[in-house]
Amino acid sequence: MTPATLFLILVTVAGVSALRWSLRLAPLTTEFPAKTALATLLAALAAAHGVGLVATPPGLRLAGLVLGPIFVFAPLLLLALVRGGRWRLASRLLAALYWTESGRGAVGRLLGQAAVQAGDAEAAEALSAEADGLLLAQARRLKGDWEQVLATPLAADAAAAPDNLALGYEARVEALLALGRATEARSEAERLERFYADGHDSPVAFRALTLTTARLAAERGEVEQVRQLLTQPMVGTNPAALYAIMARAAESADRVDVALRLLGQAYTAASGSLRRRYAADIARLGGVVPVTTATSRMKTPVTFGLMLVLAVAYVGQELVDRFQGLVRVLGQVFEPSSLIAAYLQGLPGVPAGDAWWRFVTYAFVHGNLIHIGFNLWVLFDLGRLYERRRGWGDLLAAFVAGTVGGSLLTSVAQTGQPLILVGASGGILGIAGALLADALMRRSPADRVLLRSLLQWMALIMLFSVLPGVSLWGHAGGLVGGFAYGFVRSRVPVPAFGRLTGAAAITVMVVALVTALVTVLPLLP
Repeated sequence: MTPATLFLILVTVAGVSALRWSLRLAPLTTEFPAKTALATLLAALAAAHGVGLVATPPGLRLAGLVLGPIFVFAPLLLLALVRGGRWRLASRLLAALYWTESGRGAVGRLLGQAAVQAGDAEAAEALSAEADGLLLAQARRLKGDWEQVLATPLAADAAAAPDNLALGYEARVEALLALGRATEARSEAERLERFYADGHDSPVAFRALTLTTARLAAERGEVEQVRQLLTQPMVGTNPAALYAIMARAAESADRVDVALRLLGQAYTAASGSLRRRYAADIARLGGVVPVTTATSRMKTPVTFGLMLVLAVAYVGQELVDRFQGLVRVLGQVFEPSSLIAAYLQGLPGVPAGDAWWRFVTYAFVHGNLIHIGFNLWVLFDLGRLYERRRGWGDLLAAFVAGTVGGSLLTSVAQTGQPLILVGASGGILGIAGALLADALMRRSPADRVLLRSLLQWMALIMLFSVLPGVSLWGHAGGLVGGFAYGFVRSRVPVPAFGRLTGAAAITVMVVALVTALVTVLPLLP
């Protein structure tokens, strides 16, 4: 199986998932789902040709290889731009990729919702169509523009995703409570309850109903009821909102000191317009806005540094392989980079074939550009998340634990089998495993949502791992190694622990890479 065919299979699997959630935003006959479906079909046909199932014309295969990734992954790219604060660039790309009002409206709704979750009211309003009342109401809620929230019509644009109308009811309840109109807020909450009972019991509607019920209880100062409501798992919940609702309950119960602590946590977890609102609430209660370390999107330097190291290692690998050429060892043909750093097993005559450092250095060698590109993409997502939660040291320690776990489990599960193992997937899945352990140990509502997403993603990765040319045991071992580190880390709540393990991880990687180079490179012909 060629790398292109493997990539097309990945695009097809991702396309099926993308099509499912595109249909939640618009009917199949409209541009966004239609383009996603067509791109997925083209990628599937090209992949089927690659494995010999069907014969397709070269033009169709080229379309699958080009258009498939563009329209399957474009929404993810646009989402990443919005979450990274580049919503203006995302808006321009949106106009270039989707040409009809329905297509731009559906994808804009997705991007606007991401902006709402990021607390960026300006982006949410800019990306929302004027007719998209649900999203506009949420954007105006971010700004605390309560009268405008109530003036925004909701039902007109709810046909494509009727369950999302619950978000509009939730926004109206919050606006009415903020304006001191508690009786009207209770009437609006009753409409939401009827809406939910009338068959609209989706995860989004459940979240809206639960948060609305909690807000009403918070106004009455029912702290324990609010706590019980907010400990339920809810998809897509902003942690800052949970802290703010609990703070309102504490304030209503005349526990101002508790309210201030919770508002401080809400302020720290929030961004954009929400952060300014929580700062105003803290000032209103006579508190001091907490001084926080800037949580800008670039405050994950080690994730970006590790990505850079892997990318530079790949460039070095390509240069060595190109200028050195293939190397023969006892009738076997190897690329020089594999001889230097890959994990090798059952291949006689290889210099230092069973050396300890190969259990680590294989992470810095990749099969092709698609391989390194996919790994960097996943590292970008998971690495930043784990580094923000735990810190740079834990990130590197989890990466090394996953890398070693991947090669160790491979050596046990495939004992005696000749194999070459390359790629940072084990280390990246080690980060995923550590993140999984962290979410399991903390057990907050936000962590339950994260846990569900991680388990779904891991199931997809394990399914993908059974394909030829993909290391199932390397991936599984990476998860196990990272989970073991994450479990131990959660039991040692000492900040210095992460820094010590991070320093140890750096030492292991540097010593392993230097030893590989000085041991094998001089032996190449």
